[in-house]
Amino acid sequence: MAVPTPDNQPTADELARVAELLQCVAEDRSLLAVLDGEQRQRLLRYANQVALPDRTARRKLRKARAQQEQGRQDELREADEQTLAQTGIRRQYSVRQLKRAEPPAPGELVDDGAGVINGTRPATPNNPDQAWSGRSEPGRGSGKPPHADDVQKEAPRLNVERCCYTCKAKYDRVHHFYDALCPECAELNWTKRNQTCDLTGRYALVTGGRVKIGYQAALKLLRAGAHVVVLTRFPRDGARRFLEEDDSGDWRDRLTLHGVDLRDTPAVESLADHLLATLPRLDFLLNNACQTVRRPPGFYAHLMEGERRLARALPSGAKALLESHESLRHDIDEPTGELLAPDAVDNLAAKLVSGGAEAAELSQLVLTDEDQQGGESLFPEGHYDHDQQQIDLRDINSWRLRLAEVSTVELLEVQLVNAVAPFILNARLKPLMSRFPSRDKHIVNVSAMEGVFYRAYKTDKHPHTNMAKAALNMMTRTSAQDYAADGIHMNAVDTGWITDEDPAHIAARKKEDLGFHPPLDIVDAAARICAPLFDGLITGEHVWGKFLKDYQVSPW
Repeated sequence: MAVPTPDNQPTADELARVAELLQCVAEDRSLLAVLDGEQRQRLLRYANQVALPDRTARRKLRKARAQQEQGRQDELREADEQTLAQTGIRRQYSVRQLKRAEPPAPGELVDDGAGVINGTRPATPNNPDQAWSGRSEPGRGSGKPPHADDVQKEAPRLNVERCCYTCKAKYDRVHHFYDALCPECAELNWTKRNQTCDLTGRYALVTGGRVKIGYQAALKLLRAGAHVVVLTRFPRDGARRFLEEDDSGDWRDRLTLHGVDLRDTPAVESLADHLLATLPRLDFLLNNACQTVRRPPGFYAHLMEGERRLARALPSGAKALLESHESLRHDIDEPTGELLAPDAVDNLAAKLVSGGAEAAELSQLVLTDEDQQGGESLFPEGHYDHDQQQIDLRDINSWRLRLAEVSTVELLEVQLVNAVAPFILNARLKPLMSRFPSRDKHIVNVSAMEGVFYRAYKTDKHPHTNMAKAALNMMTRTSAQDYAADGIHMNAVDTGWITDEDPAHIAARKKEDLGFHPPLDIVDAAARICAPLFDGLITGEHVWGKFLKDYQVSPW
Protein backbone atom coordinates (compact mmCIF):
# COMPACT_ATOMS: atom_id res chain seq x y z
CA MET A 1 0.00 0.00 0.00
CA ALA A 2 1.36 3.42 -0.97
CA VAL A 3 2.34 5.87 1.74
CA PRO A 4 -0.26 8.70 1.86
CA THR A 5 0.82 12.00 0.31
CA PRO A 6 -0.91 15.40 0.30
CA ASP A 7 -2.52 14.32 -2.97
CA ASN A 8 -3.34 10.83 -1.71
CA GLN A 9 -4.76 11.32 1.77
CA PRO A 10 -7.19 8.71 3.09
CA THR A 11 -10.75 9.90 3.27
CA ALA A 12 -12.83 10.07 6.41
CA ASP A 13 -14.79 7.03 5.24
CA GLU A 14 -11.59 5.05 4.74
CA LEU A 15 -10.33 5.94 8.20
CA ALA A 16 -13.69 5.02 9.67
CA ARG A 17 -13.38 1.61 7.97
CA VAL A 18 -9.92 1.18 9.55
CA ALA A 19 -11.43 1.92 12.96
CA GLU A 20 -14.11 -0.72 12.37
CA LEU A 21 -11.47 -3.31 11.44
CA LEU A 22 -9.41 -2.50 14.54
CA GLN A 23 -12.53 -2.86 16.66
CA CYS A 24 -13.13 -6.32 15.18
CA VAL A 25 -9.54 -7.31 15.90
CA ALA A 26 -9.78 -5.97 19.46
CA GLU A 27 -12.93 -8.03 20.03
CA ASP A 28 -11.46 -11.18 18.44
CA ARG A 29 -7.67 -11.24 18.43
CA SER A 30 -7.72 -14.58 16.62
CA LEU A 31 -8.38 -12.64 13.42
CA LEU A 32 -4.67 -11.79 13.38
CA ALA A 33 -3.95 -15.44 12.60
CA VAL A 34 -4.54 -14.82 8.90
CA LEU A 35 -1.44 -12.57 8.85
CA ASP A 36 2.11 -13.84 8.81
CA GLY A 37 4.41 -12.81 11.62
CA GLU A 38 5.91 -9.77 9.87
CA GLN A 39 2.52 -8.39 8.82
CA ARG A 40 1.12 -8.97 12.30
CA GLN A 41 4.02 -7.12 13.94
CA ARG A 42 3.67 -4.25 11.46
CA LEU A 43 -0.05 -3.88 12.24
CA LEU A 44 0.51 -3.97 15.99
CA ARG A 45 3.41 -1.49 15.78
CA TYR A 46 1.40 1.11 13.87
CA ALA A 47 -1.70 0.55 15.98
CA ASN A 48 0.44 1.19 19.04
CA GLN A 49 1.83 4.41 17.54
CA VAL A 50 -1.71 5.60 16.83
CA ALA A 51 -2.85 4.75 20.35
CA LEU A 52 0.25 6.11 22.10
CA PRO A 53 1.61 8.92 19.90
CA ASP A 54 4.81 10.74 20.75
CA ARG A 55 4.98 14.50 21.38
CA THR A 56 5.61 15.35 17.71
CA ALA A 57 2.63 13.31 16.55
CA ARG A 58 0.36 14.83 19.20
CA ARG A 59 1.45 18.34 18.17
CA LYS A 60 0.81 17.54 14.52
CA LEU A 61 -2.72 16.36 15.30
CA ARG A 62 -3.45 19.44 17.42
CA LYS A 63 -2.27 21.68 14.60
CA ALA A 64 -4.38 19.86 12.03
CA ARG A 65 -7.46 20.02 14.25
CA ALA A 66 -6.87 23.73 14.93
CA GLN A 67 -6.57 24.41 11.21
CA GLN A 68 -9.70 22.43 10.58
CA GLU A 69 -11.60 24.32 13.27
CA GLN A 70 -10.28 27.64 11.98
CA GLY A 71 -11.46 26.75 8.51
CA ARG A 72 -14.88 25.87 9.86
CA GLN A 73 -15.07 29.11 11.82
CA ASP A 74 -13.98 31.07 8.76
CA GLU A 75 -16.76 29.48 6.75
CA LEU A 76 -19.29 30.32 9.46
CA ARG A 77 -18.06 33.90 9.70
CA GLU A 78 -18.13 34.29 5.93
CA ALA A 79 -21.72 33.09 5.94
CA ASP A 80 -22.45 35.56 8.76
CA GLU A 81 -20.84 38.36 6.75
CA GLN A 82 -23.15 37.55 3.86
CA THR A 83 -26.09 37.80 6.26
CA LEU A 84 -24.88 41.09 7.76
CA ALA A 85 -24.25 42.50 4.29
CA GLN A 86 -28.01 42.43 3.75
CA THR A 87 -28.78 44.72 6.69
CA GLY A 88 -29.96 48.20 5.87
CA ILE A 89 -27.00 49.97 7.43
CA ARG A 90 -24.57 48.08 5.19
CA ARG A 91 -26.55 48.38 1.98
CA GLN A 92 -27.30 52.09 2.22
CA TYR A 93 -23.65 53.14 1.91
CA SER A 94 -23.79 52.61 -1.81
CA VAL A 95 -26.04 55.67 -1.84
CA ARG A 96 -24.69 59.18 -1.34
CA GLN A 97 -27.25 60.64 1.00
CA LEU A 98 -28.88 58.76 3.87
CA LYS A 99 -32.63 58.98 4.18
CA ARG A 100 -35.10 57.66 6.71
CA ALA A 101 -34.54 53.99 5.96
CA GLU A 102 -37.08 51.21 5.89
CA PRO A 103 -36.40 47.48 5.87
CA PRO A 104 -35.22 46.59 2.36
CA ALA A 105 -37.67 44.47 0.47
CA PRO A 106 -36.43 41.15 -0.95
CA GLY A 107 -34.36 41.80 -4.03
CA GLU A 108 -34.30 45.56 -3.44
CA LEU A 109 -31.12 47.64 -3.67
CA VAL A 110 -28.94 45.11 -5.44
CA ASP A 111 -25.35 46.33 -5.77
CA ASP A 112 -23.67 44.94 -8.87
CA GLY A 113 -20.21 45.61 -7.45
CA ALA A 114 -19.67 48.75 -9.51
CA GLY A 115 -21.75 50.98 -7.27
CA VAL A 116 -24.83 50.54 -9.46
CA ILE A 117 -28.05 50.11 -7.52
CA ASN A 118 -31.35 49.23 -9.17
CA GLY A 119 -29.80 50.25 -12.47
CA THR A 120 -28.73 53.71 -11.28
CA ARG A 121 -25.42 54.99 -10.05
CA PRO A 122 -25.05 56.56 -6.61
CA ALA A 123 -25.11 60.32 -6.50
CA THR A 124 -22.07 62.50 -6.88
CA PRO A 125 -21.86 66.29 -7.15
CA ASN A 126 -22.58 65.75 -10.85
CA ASN A 127 -25.40 63.27 -10.25
CA PRO A 128 -27.23 64.41 -7.12
CA ASP A 129 -30.62 62.93 -7.76
CA GLN A 130 -30.22 59.46 -6.28
CA ALA A 131 -31.61 58.68 -2.85
CA TRP A 132 -32.13 55.81 -0.45
CA SER A 133 -35.11 54.05 -1.97
CA GLY A 134 -36.48 52.92 1.36
CA ARG A 135 -37.29 56.44 2.50
CA SER A 136 -40.48 56.92 4.48
CA GLU A 137 -42.71 59.95 4.42
CA PRO A 138 -40.61 62.78 5.94
CA GLY A 139 -41.52 63.81 9.44
CA ARG A 140 -44.52 61.51 9.61
CA GLY A 141 -45.33 57.99 10.69
CA SER A 142 -45.37 55.98 13.87
CA GLY A 143 -41.62 55.66 14.33
CA LYS A 144 -41.74 52.04 13.14
CA PRO A 145 -41.50 51.24 9.43
CA PRO A 146 -44.19 49.28 7.60
CA HIS A 147 -43.85 45.52 7.99
CA ALA A 148 -41.03 45.84 10.54
CA ASP A 149 -42.73 43.24 12.75
CA ASP A 150 -42.91 40.80 9.86
CA VAL A 151 -39.25 41.36 9.08
CA GLN A 152 -38.25 40.72 12.69
CA LYS A 153 -40.29 37.49 12.88
CA GLU A 154 -38.11 36.08 10.13
CA ALA A 155 -34.88 37.61 11.42
CA PRO A 156 -31.90 35.56 10.26
CA ARG A 157 -29.56 34.03 12.82
CA LEU A 158 -25.80 34.19 12.94
CA ASN A 159 -23.68 31.07 13.15
CA VAL A 160 -21.28 32.73 15.58
CA GLU A 161 -22.58 34.95 18.38
CA ARG A 162 -21.43 38.56 18.47
CA CYS A 163 -21.24 41.18 21.21
CA CYS A 164 -23.69 44.06 20.97
CA TYR A 165 -21.99 47.42 20.37
CA THR A 166 -24.20 49.07 22.98
CA CYS A 167 -24.87 46.66 25.85
CA LYS A 168 -22.07 44.14 25.11
CA ALA A 169 -24.48 41.20 25.47
CA LYS A 170 -24.05 38.32 23.04
CA TYR A 171 -26.65 37.90 20.32
CA ASP A 172 -27.25 35.88 17.18
CA ARG A 173 -30.49 37.31 15.77
CA VAL A 174 -29.91 40.02 13.16
CA HIS A 175 -32.03 43.16 13.00
CA HIS A 176 -33.29 44.19 9.57
CA PHE A 177 -31.27 47.43 9.71
CA TYR A 178 -28.47 47.22 12.30
CA ASP A 179 -25.58 44.79 11.93
CA ALA A 180 -23.89 45.30 15.32
CA LEU A 181 -26.76 45.58 17.82
CA CYS A 182 -28.66 42.93 19.74
CA PRO A 183 -32.41 42.81 19.03
CA GLU A 184 -33.33 44.86 22.12
CA CYS A 185 -30.80 47.63 21.46
CA ALA A 186 -31.56 47.57 17.75
CA GLU A 187 -35.27 48.10 18.36
CA LEU A 188 -34.54 51.00 20.73
CA ASN A 189 -32.23 52.65 18.22
CA TRP A 190 -34.66 52.09 15.37
CA THR A 191 -37.49 53.67 17.35
CA LYS A 192 -35.31 56.63 18.33
CA ARG A 193 -34.07 56.95 14.76
CA ASN A 194 -37.64 57.64 13.69
CA GLN A 195 -38.61 59.68 16.76
CA THR A 196 -40.25 63.06 16.23
CA CYS A 197 -42.76 65.45 17.73
CA ASP A 198 -44.48 68.68 16.75
CA LEU A 199 -42.02 71.61 16.81
CA THR A 200 -44.24 74.10 15.01
CA GLY A 201 -43.27 77.65 15.95
CA ARG A 202 -39.99 76.61 17.58
CA TYR A 203 -36.56 77.91 16.53
CA ALA A 204 -33.36 75.87 16.49
CA LEU A 205 -29.71 76.61 15.75
CA VAL A 206 -27.48 73.80 14.44
CA THR A 207 -23.75 74.36 13.98
CA GLY A 208 -21.91 72.31 11.38
CA GLY A 209 -25.15 71.57 9.54
CA ARG A 210 -23.96 71.23 5.93
CA VAL A 211 -23.06 67.54 6.03
CA LYS A 212 -23.34 64.37 8.07
CA ILE A 213 -24.68 64.58 11.64
CA GLY A 214 -25.60 68.25 11.65
CA TYR A 215 -27.31 67.98 8.28
CA GLN A 216 -29.45 65.06 9.41
CA ALA A 217 -30.27 66.78 12.71
CA ALA A 218 -31.37 69.91 10.83
CA LEU A 219 -33.60 67.77 8.60
CA LYS A 220 -35.21 66.09 11.62
CA LEU A 221 -35.99 69.47 13.17
CA LEU A 222 -37.27 70.94 9.90
CA ARG A 223 -39.51 67.96 9.23
CA ALA A 224 -40.86 68.28 12.78
CA GLY A 225 -41.97 71.83 11.97
CA ALA A 226 -39.19 73.95 13.49
CA HIS A 227 -37.49 77.01 12.04
CA VAL A 228 -33.82 76.06 11.73
CA VAL A 229 -30.70 78.20 11.41
CA VAL A 230 -27.73 76.22 10.08
CA LEU A 231 -24.14 77.40 10.51
CA THR A 232 -21.50 76.23 8.04
CA ARG A 233 -18.36 77.51 6.36
CA PHE A 234 -19.91 76.77 2.97
CA PRO A 235 -23.48 78.13 3.02
CA ARG A 236 -24.07 78.01 -0.73
CA ASP A 237 -23.13 74.36 -0.95
CA GLY A 238 -25.30 73.79 2.10
CA ALA A 239 -28.24 75.48 0.40
CA ARG A 240 -27.77 73.24 -2.64
CA ARG A 241 -27.79 70.11 -0.50
CA PHE A 242 -30.95 71.04 1.39
CA LEU A 243 -32.79 72.04 -1.78
CA GLU A 244 -32.00 68.64 -3.33
CA GLU A 245 -34.19 66.96 -0.70
CA ASP A 246 -37.40 65.69 -2.26
CA ASP A 247 -39.54 67.34 0.41
CA SER A 248 -37.63 70.65 0.59
CA GLY A 249 -40.73 72.48 -0.61
CA ASP A 250 -42.40 71.59 2.68
CA TRP A 251 -39.86 73.37 4.88
CA ARG A 252 -37.50 75.54 2.83
CA ASP A 253 -39.22 78.71 4.03
CA ARG A 254 -38.22 77.74 7.60
CA LEU A 255 -34.53 77.21 6.84
CA THR A 256 -31.77 79.82 7.09
CA LEU A 257 -28.06 79.26 6.47
CA HIS A 258 -25.20 81.41 7.76
CA GLY A 259 -21.60 81.19 6.68
CA VAL A 260 -19.19 81.32 9.61
CA ASP A 261 -15.82 79.76 10.40
CA LEU A 262 -15.88 78.88 14.10
CA ARG A 263 -12.12 79.44 14.25
CA ASP A 264 -12.90 83.12 13.63
CA THR A 265 -14.02 84.19 17.10
CA PRO A 266 -14.95 87.79 16.14
CA ALA A 267 -17.20 86.36 13.41
CA VAL A 268 -18.90 84.11 15.96
CA GLU A 269 -19.50 87.13 18.20
CA SER A 270 -20.88 89.16 15.26
CA LEU A 271 -23.18 86.33 14.25
CA ALA A 272 -24.49 85.98 17.81
CA ASP A 273 -25.29 89.70 17.85
CA HIS A 274 -27.03 89.36 14.47
CA LEU A 275 -29.15 86.45 15.68
CA LEU A 276 -30.11 88.34 18.82
CA ALA A 277 -31.34 91.17 16.64
CA THR A 278 -33.12 89.12 13.97
CA LEU A 279 -34.56 85.96 15.54
CA PRO A 280 -37.79 86.20 17.53
CA ARG A 281 -36.76 83.37 19.86
CA LEU A 282 -34.43 80.38 20.21
CA ASP A 283 -35.60 77.11 21.72
CA PHE A 284 -32.86 74.65 20.82
CA LEU A 285 -29.12 75.08 20.33
CA LEU A 286 -27.18 72.11 18.97
CA ASN A 287 -23.43 72.70 19.17
CA ASN A 288 -22.60 70.00 16.65
CA ALA A 289 -19.67 71.46 14.68
CA CYS A 290 -16.37 69.80 15.42
CA GLN A 291 -12.88 69.74 13.96
CA THR A 292 -11.60 66.19 14.35
CA VAL A 293 -9.45 65.65 11.27
CA ARG A 294 -7.82 68.82 9.97
CA ARG A 295 -8.01 69.17 6.18
CA PRO A 296 -5.67 71.20 3.95
CA PRO A 297 -7.08 73.86 1.58
CA GLY A 298 -6.99 71.37 -1.30
CA PHE A 299 -9.71 69.32 0.37
CA TYR A 300 -12.17 72.21 -0.03
CA ALA A 301 -10.90 73.65 -3.32
CA HIS A 302 -13.75 72.20 -5.39
CA LEU A 303 -16.28 74.20 -3.31
CA MET A 304 -14.71 77.59 -3.75
CA GLU A 305 -16.09 78.72 -7.11
CA GLY A 306 -19.65 78.24 -5.94
CA GLU A 307 -19.00 79.87 -2.57
CA ARG A 308 -17.45 82.96 -4.14
CA ARG A 309 -20.59 83.80 -6.05
CA LEU A 310 -22.85 86.42 -4.53
CA ALA A 311 -26.51 85.86 -3.75
CA ARG A 312 -27.71 87.24 -7.09
CA ALA A 313 -25.80 84.51 -8.91
CA LEU A 314 -27.65 81.78 -6.97
CA PRO A 315 -30.79 79.96 -8.05
CA SER A 316 -33.89 81.74 -6.82
CA GLY A 317 -34.67 78.95 -4.38
CA ALA A 318 -31.35 79.39 -2.59
CA LYS A 319 -31.53 83.16 -2.20
CA ALA A 320 -34.14 83.06 0.55
CA LEU A 321 -32.09 80.54 2.52
CA LEU A 322 -29.08 82.88 2.47
CA GLU A 323 -30.89 86.20 2.82
CA SER A 324 -29.97 86.67 6.48
CA HIS A 325 -26.38 85.64 5.79
CA GLU A 326 -26.08 88.12 2.93
CA SER A 327 -27.58 90.84 5.12
CA LEU A 328 -24.93 90.24 7.78
CA ARG A 329 -22.19 90.27 5.14
CA HIS A 330 -23.52 93.53 3.74
CA ASP A 331 -23.47 95.14 7.18
CA ILE A 332 -19.82 94.19 7.69
CA ASP A 333 -18.35 94.61 4.23
CA GLU A 334 -20.48 95.47 1.21
CA PRO A 335 -19.39 93.38 -1.82
CA THR A 336 -18.53 95.10 -5.06
CA GLY A 337 -18.36 92.32 -7.67
CA GLU A 338 -19.97 89.09 -8.74
CA LEU A 339 -16.98 87.16 -7.48
CA LEU A 340 -14.63 87.91 -4.64
CA ALA A 341 -11.29 89.11 -5.93
CA PRO A 342 -8.92 86.26 -6.84
CA ASP A 343 -6.41 87.57 -4.32
CA ALA A 344 -9.01 87.78 -1.57
CA VAL A 345 -7.07 85.37 0.63
CA ASP A 346 -4.27 87.92 0.88
CA ASN A 347 -6.70 90.52 2.22
CA LEU A 348 -8.32 88.37 4.88
CA ALA A 349 -6.11 89.39 7.79
CA ALA A 350 -7.59 92.87 7.99
CA LYS A 351 -11.12 91.47 8.06
CA LEU A 352 -10.51 88.97 10.84
CA VAL A 353 -10.59 91.54 13.63
CA SER A 354 -14.08 92.70 12.62
CA GLY A 355 -15.39 89.22 11.89
CA GLY A 356 -15.90 90.16 8.27
CA ALA A 357 -13.80 87.46 6.63
CA GLU A 358 -15.60 85.08 4.29
CA ALA A 359 -15.90 81.72 6.03
CA ALA A 360 -15.19 79.75 2.87
CA GLU A 361 -12.11 81.82 2.06
CA LEU A 362 -10.63 81.05 5.47
CA SER A 363 -10.51 77.40 4.44
CA GLN A 364 -7.94 78.39 1.81
CA LEU A 365 -5.47 80.01 4.20
CA VAL A 366 -2.07 78.32 4.31
CA LEU A 367 -1.26 78.15 8.03
CA THR A 368 0.93 75.04 8.30
CA ASP A 369 3.35 73.12 6.11
CA GLU A 370 0.63 70.51 5.64
CA ASP A 371 -1.61 73.15 4.07
CA GLN A 372 0.72 73.28 1.08
CA GLN A 373 -0.14 69.68 0.26
CA GLY A 374 -2.69 69.09 -2.44
CA GLY A 375 -3.07 68.06 -6.01
CA GLU A 376 -4.64 65.15 -7.82
CA SER A 377 -2.64 62.52 -5.94
CA LEU A 378 -4.11 63.49 -2.55
CA PHE A 379 -7.47 65.00 -3.50
CA PRO A 380 -8.46 63.47 -6.86
CA GLU A 381 -10.87 65.66 -8.77
CA GLY A 382 -14.39 64.33 -9.01
CA HIS A 383 -13.89 61.61 -6.37
CA TYR A 384 -16.31 61.92 -3.45
CA ASP A 385 -17.43 59.71 -0.58
CA HIS A 386 -21.01 58.75 0.29
CA ASP A 387 -21.43 62.07 2.11
CA GLN A 388 -20.48 63.87 -1.11
CA GLN A 389 -17.23 65.07 0.40
CA GLN A 390 -13.81 65.10 -1.25
CA ILE A 391 -11.81 61.87 -1.01
CA ASP A 392 -8.67 62.39 1.11
CA LEU A 393 -5.76 60.09 0.20
CA ARG A 394 -3.15 61.41 2.65
CA ASP A 395 -1.07 58.75 4.38
CA ILE A 396 -1.60 60.25 7.84
CA ASN A 397 -4.12 62.61 9.40
CA SER A 398 -4.98 64.18 12.75
CA TRP A 399 -6.48 60.97 14.10
CA ARG A 400 -3.06 59.29 14.12
CA LEU A 401 -1.06 62.12 15.73
CA ARG A 402 0.59 61.98 19.16
CA LEU A 403 1.15 64.98 21.40
CA ALA A 404 4.53 66.02 19.97
CA GLU A 405 3.22 65.70 16.41
CA VAL A 406 0.29 68.14 16.73
CA SER A 407 1.05 71.62 15.43
CA THR A 408 0.25 74.66 17.55
CA VAL A 409 -2.08 75.90 14.81
CA GLU A 410 -4.11 72.70 14.87
CA LEU A 411 -4.18 72.66 18.67
CA LEU A 412 -5.64 76.17 18.77
CA GLU A 413 -8.09 75.53 15.93
CA VAL A 414 -9.51 72.48 17.66
CA GLN A 415 -10.05 74.37 20.91
CA LEU A 416 -11.68 77.28 19.06
CA VAL A 417 -14.09 75.12 17.09
CA ASN A 418 -14.84 72.39 19.62
CA ALA A 419 -14.90 74.34 22.90
CA VAL A 420 -14.58 78.12 22.52
CA ALA A 421 -17.28 78.59 19.87
CA PRO A 422 -19.87 76.56 21.83
CA PHE A 423 -18.95 78.58 24.93
CA ILE A 424 -19.56 81.86 23.07
CA LEU A 425 -22.82 80.75 21.47
CA ASN A 426 -24.17 79.34 24.73
CA ALA A 427 -23.24 82.55 26.55
CA ARG A 428 -24.23 85.20 24.02
CA LEU A 429 -27.48 83.53 22.96
CA LYS A 430 -28.80 82.90 26.46
CA PRO A 431 -30.85 86.15 26.40
CA LEU A 432 -32.45 84.99 23.15
CA MET A 433 -33.26 81.59 24.63
CA SER A 434 -34.71 83.30 27.71
CA ARG A 435 -36.85 85.69 25.68
CA PHE A 436 -39.88 83.42 26.03
CA PRO A 437 -40.54 82.06 29.53
CA SER A 438 -41.19 78.44 28.50
CA ARG A 439 -39.19 75.86 30.46
CA ASP A 440 -38.65 73.31 27.71
CA LYS A 441 -35.60 74.69 25.91
CA HIS A 442 -32.46 72.66 25.27
CA ILE A 443 -28.75 73.07 24.59
CA VAL A 444 -26.96 69.98 23.29
CA ASN A 445 -23.18 70.07 23.35
CA VAL A 446 -22.15 67.28 21.00
CA SER A 447 -19.37 65.41 22.74
CA ALA A 448 -17.59 62.07 22.41
CA MET A 449 -16.24 59.26 24.54
CA GLU A 450 -12.76 60.63 23.85
CA GLY A 451 -13.60 63.47 26.24
CA VAL A 452 -14.50 61.38 29.30
CA PHE A 453 -12.11 60.47 32.11
CA TYR A 454 -13.60 57.28 33.55
CA ARG A 455 -12.54 54.97 30.72
CA ALA A 456 -9.84 52.54 31.80
CA TYR A 457 -7.90 52.77 28.54
CA LYS A 458 -7.18 55.54 26.08
CA THR A 459 -4.89 55.49 23.09
CA ASP A 460 -2.04 58.00 22.91
CA LYS A 461 -3.45 59.53 19.71
CA HIS A 462 -5.22 62.87 19.06
CA PRO A 463 -4.79 64.36 22.57
CA HIS A 464 -5.86 67.79 21.29
CA THR A 465 -9.34 66.63 20.28
CA ASN A 466 -9.67 64.72 23.56
CA MET A 467 -8.81 67.92 25.43
CA ALA A 468 -11.44 69.91 23.56
CA LYS A 469 -14.21 67.40 24.23
CA ALA A 470 -13.20 67.22 27.89
CA ALA A 471 -13.46 71.01 28.06
CA LEU A 472 -16.91 70.88 26.45
CA ASN A 473 -17.99 68.32 29.02
CA MET A 474 -16.73 70.48 31.88
CA MET A 475 -18.59 73.52 30.57
CA THR A 476 -21.76 71.41 30.47
CA ARG A 477 -21.19 69.97 33.93
CA THR A 478 -20.48 73.40 35.42
CA SER A 479 -23.09 75.62 33.76
CA ALA A 480 -26.06 73.29 33.34
CA GLN A 481 -27.48 74.12 36.77
CA ASP A 482 -27.31 77.84 36.02
CA TYR A 483 -29.16 77.47 32.71
CA ALA A 484 -31.70 75.03 34.14
CA ALA A 485 -32.91 77.81 36.43
CA ASP A 486 -34.11 79.60 33.28
CA GLY A 487 -35.71 76.52 31.75
CA ILE A 488 -32.73 75.81 29.47
CA HIS A 489 -31.63 72.19 29.78
CA MET A 490 -27.98 71.70 28.84
CA ASN A 491 -26.48 68.26 28.24
CA ALA A 492 -23.47 66.71 26.54
CA VAL A 493 -24.28 63.89 24.11
CA ASP A 494 -22.08 61.22 22.58
CA THR A 495 -23.08 60.55 18.97
CA GLY A 496 -21.92 56.94 18.88
CA TRP A 497 -19.41 55.40 16.50
CA ILE A 498 -20.42 56.40 12.99
CA THR A 499 -17.15 57.08 11.15
CA ASP A 500 -13.73 55.53 10.76
CA GLU A 501 -11.50 58.60 11.07
CA ASP A 502 -8.33 56.80 10.01
CA PRO A 503 -6.66 57.68 6.69
CA ALA A 504 -8.42 56.11 3.70
CA HIS A 505 -5.89 53.33 3.11
CA ILE A 506 -5.95 52.25 6.77
CA ALA A 507 -9.74 52.35 6.92
CA ALA A 508 -9.91 50.28 3.72
CA ARG A 509 -7.49 47.71 5.13
CA LYS A 510 -9.50 47.40 8.36
CA LYS A 511 -12.64 46.85 6.34
CA GLU A 512 -10.99 44.25 4.10
CA ASP A 513 -8.97 42.36 6.71
CA LEU A 514 -11.16 42.73 9.79
CA GLY A 515 -14.57 43.29 8.26
CA PHE A 516 -14.91 46.51 10.25
CA HIS A 517 -17.95 48.71 9.71
CA PRO A 518 -19.06 51.53 12.04
CA PRO A 519 -22.02 50.19 14.02
CA LEU A 520 -24.15 53.33 13.57
CA ASP A 521 -24.68 55.95 10.87
CA ILE A 522 -25.20 59.70 10.70
CA VAL A 523 -28.97 59.40 11.06
CA ASP A 524 -28.49 57.50 14.32
CA ALA A 525 -26.07 60.17 15.51
CA ALA A 526 -28.56 62.91 14.62
CA ALA A 527 -31.28 61.03 16.48
CA ARG A 528 -29.07 60.90 19.58
CA ILE A 529 -28.40 64.63 19.68
CA CYS A 530 -32.07 65.42 19.07
CA ALA A 531 -33.28 62.89 21.65
CA PRO A 532 -32.97 65.13 24.76
CA LEU A 533 -35.35 67.71 23.32
CA PHE A 534 -37.73 65.18 21.72
CA ASP A 535 -37.86 63.08 24.90
CA GLY A 536 -38.38 66.14 27.05
CA LEU A 537 -41.22 67.50 24.94
CA ILE A 538 -42.92 64.10 24.64
CA THR A 539 -42.64 63.04 28.30
CA GLY A 540 -42.47 66.41 30.06
CA GLU A 541 -39.32 65.28 31.87
CA HIS A 542 -36.29 67.31 30.81
CA VAL A 543 -32.84 65.96 31.67
CA TRP A 544 -30.05 68.46 32.32
CA GLY A 545 -26.43 68.45 33.41
CA LYS A 546 -25.77 64.92 32.13
CA PHE A 547 -23.48 63.12 29.72
CA LEU A 548 -25.71 60.95 27.54
CA LYS A 549 -24.48 57.89 25.69
CA ASP A 550 -26.69 55.36 23.91
CA TYR A 551 -29.74 57.30 25.15
CA GLN A 552 -28.70 56.71 28.76
CA VAL A 553 -26.97 58.79 31.43
CA SER A 554 -23.28 57.87 31.43
CA PRO A 555 -20.35 58.74 33.73
CA TRP A 556 -18.33 61.84 32.90
